[in-house]
Amino acid sequence: MRGGPAPPAFHFCTDNRAPDVVRKFTEGRMLAYASGNFGKALVFSGADLTILFLLTDLLGLSAMAAGSLMLFALCGDLVFDLVAARLVIRLRHAGKGYRWMVAAAAIPCGLAFALLYAMPALGMREIWALALALLVFRGAYAVIDVPHNALMAQITSDSRARGRVSGYRLMFSTAAALALATILTPLVQQAGSEQAFDRLAITGMIAGMVFIVTMILCALTSNDGAGRPIADTPCEDGIAIPLGDPMVMAMALLGLLTGFFVPAFARTLLYIGSYVVARPELVPGLLLALTFGQFAGVLLWTALTGRFSKSALLAMGGGAGAIGLILFALCLPWPAALIGCAALIGFGLASVYMLPWGLLADAVDVVAWRHGRRFETGMFAGYLVVVKASGAASAAAIGWVLDGLGYVPGQAQAPAVQAGIIALGLGLPLIGCLSAILLMRRFDLGHARHARLIAGLARRRARRDAQSGAEPVSGLKRGLAKSSGDGSTGAGGLALSAQARQSISRSMVAPAVARS
Repeated sequence: MRGGPAPPAFHFCTDNRAPDVVRKFTEGRMLAYASGNFGKALVFSGADLTILFLLTDLLGLSAMAAGSLMLFALCGDLVFDLVAARLVIRLRHAGKGYRWMVAAAAIPCGLAFALLYAMPALGMREIWALALALLVFRGAYAVIDVPHNALMAQITSDSRARGRVSGYRLMFSTAAALALATILTPLVQQAGSEQAFDRLAITGMIAGMVFIVTMILCALTSNDGAGRPIADTPCEDGIAIPLGDPMVMAMALLGLLTGFFVPAFARTLLYIGSYVVARPELVPGLLLALTFGQFAGVLLWTALTGRFSKSALLAMGGGAGAIGLILFALCLPWPAALIGCAALIGFGLASVYMLPWGLLADAVDVVAWRHGRRFETGMFAGYLVVVKASGAASAAAIGWVLDGLGYVPGQAQAPAVQAGIIALGLGLPLIGCLSAILLMRRFDLGHARHARLIAGLARRRARRDAQSGAEPVSGLKRGLAKSSGDGSTGAGGLALSAQARQSISRSMVAPAVARS
């Protein structure tokens, strides 16, 4: 490349590989990154799905005590993700990136998860011991979750590619959900009825080991920052994000919907199957149907990310999920029909679960344009605080409501309790789906608009480097890839002419990205 190396803010591929080879390499890198979601979903979703049932029906806590314990975990989540973000930023200053953090925290997190499921076998039923084990697990998980999610903004800067990465992430998460539906959930049910605590402990150990291996391999095989046209530096990052920014507030509201409301269906399936339908053996089948529906949803929504914006697809998925929830409520007298309803719910919710992460990566770019600084780690950490804290609040609320209605574990429930379970398991996610549809109508960040935003950020960075004495990137050098590309700028990338750059600058309308 003539005139010396490009400024450090830009990364260009200089090898001689053909464009299709570069695309395959980039796609493989995105898959390697997304594979970490298998391990994360295996332990965190496993705990989220079964921990309340484990506390009430295996360890003998009242629903009120179990709900209070989950609220205690909520308070921990409010702190852990922010502390993890601060630690990530400090280590990035020391030259240790996101991938180093993921690999370093894998072992303590996996061991903490194994301890949670070994506690019944160890006879540890004191509430202080349960609270300590839960806090250790969630704290160790935060140290992995923050850098792994923030890494998504560095894997690719292309809006369409981010949609595909979101789909790959959910694909691996759904594969983990399949393991949870076929192995962990039946074991938790069996342990409750047969006191099979040893098998539960062994399962927790195996799941913890799988998590450790998965996260270390993810860190080794993914790559942070290769091919990104807009790169930040650690000194630009921070956790004091602009809370008044409309995009930040919209993402916080979306996190509340996807953390508190939408997952309530899966959280209450054990109660619905055991006490409303009175068919406990139906629960694994419902979870399987939910999982297979998610698989189908991942395939469709991911395939459509190149044609439709992520916000439009999320609204479509919310609509499909709402229809499935309504049909599930209507089909409660016919348990056989619930399998199909659960599959439709999973199909719709796949969009609601997968696409917010791609929207969040785009939101980092929007905030960078508006405020002149990339709050990458801070925005991902803040979103995680909202999602996980609201998730813990949801579990706590379910426990409190059931206790207030007179829920007694292992017995036939009164009509009021059954009605409460239905309202919690179907009403809350229905509100979440409908609210997500309304919220997505306020987003206006399509693929073309985001491509212009990225180009504008690149030009701003070039001007800043030129003013500081660094060589700006010329229009004759390789520029941003097509907005329909795979998110990597490499051999075969398009050069931006002076006229094209001026056109991009004139059409820049990033401040109107979110009208929320």
